[in-house]
Amino acid sequence: MRNLLAFLVVLAVCHSAFAAELFGSVDAISGSASVSGKDGKPGAISTGQKIYAGQTINTASDGEVQLVTEDGGIIALRPDTTFRVDEYQADGGSGDRIFMSLLKGAVRSITGWIGKHDNAAYRLTTPTATIGIRGTDHETTVIEKTGGDEPGTYDTVNEGTTFLKTPQGQTDVTPGKFAFVPRNRSVAPFLLARQPEFWARRRLRIEGRIQQRKEFFHNRLEQMREQRVRRTVSVRGRRLEHAGADRRHVRPATGRQSSGHNRLRERRYGQAQRDRRAGHGQGGQRPHKSGERSLHTRE
Repeated sequence: MRNLLAFLVVLAVCHSAFAAELFGSVDAISGSASVSGKDGKPGAISTGQKIYAGQTINTASDGEVQLVTEDGGIIALRPDTTFRVDEYQADGGSGDRIFMSLLKGAVRSITGWIGKHDNAAYRLTTPTATIGIRGTDHETTVIEKTGGDEPGTYDTVNEGTTFLKTPQGQTDVTPGKFAFVPRNRSVAPFLLARQPEFWARRRLRIEGRIQQRKEFFHNRLEQMREQRVRRTVSVRGRRLEHAGADRRHVRPATGRQSSGHNRLRERRYGQAQRDRRAGHGQGGQRPHKSGERSLHTRE
């Protein structure tokens, strides 16, 4: 029982260790920003830091954070932004997914191999809309207060195609276009006749480095995916091997009973054999008890 409990503890520890999937790492940062887990407690964020599913990143009015995802994508968070990684998996297989939420502010998203191989595995959710893709480099902005532009969700595309979706309908967005979903009106997404005013007011300090990073990862996506598939197979194989070794050290619940019965049977068999050997006299005759007649004794 003690070994069984130890084995279950090992399994629980392994499960918790792999419960939070690695989303990516901080590639560049400018100004002030922080990262928090599900408990909501903010912590410092720095270049090279690992970001996991379930974490939230907040940027200040002067803050920008650029992330490189495990599938070779780029996430660029703009000032005054709250961004959360909801679900993520990048094993190179059919279970891959990238689900994110933009609660306020703006994010530029350049998809990696997940968006390239399965558009349905990519989703960005805002307070008023859901954004899907068809292989893309796009930017989504959530306006909370009126500053010349109506509050709501805005989306524009640099490359590829996105679509904005609400319960009222869906609208495709192509390069150079802006689509909008208002916060206070229940309507289907629609294309704007002109560029929103906030777009011209943006001031970004590290935006210029994105194009070079985009090209670097774009040319390596398939190689990165193949490496991840091989690594995933290897890691899973080691986990199964370790789990099997642990199970071999665990005695089944009925093991003591079975072993006890086996030992008792062995003792009885051994005693019977000894009695048989000891009980045979010369010529192989068995001595008989008192009152018992021998087959070789005349009446």
